[in-house]
Amino acid sequence: MEPASHTGWDVTAHLGLATIEVHLASWPAAPDDWPHLVRPTLLEVLGLCAALSVATAALDLSNRLAHV
Repeated sequence: MEPASHTGWDVTAHLGLATIEVHLASWPAAPDDWPHLVRPTLLEVLGLCAALSVATAALDLSNRLAHV
């Protein structure tokens, strides 16, 4: 989050993973009450849950393979 030029805030959501940072969303020049603006849709929440499920399964598989 950083101040935008007299128009509000540039808000960006990132998910930091071990090897990569994933850009989730951006709200350029969001108004000063931007926390009320940032509301994920049901589709975005479902997508994030699916991504976390895949990441968890990949980590579990990696851990199992490391012990073989």
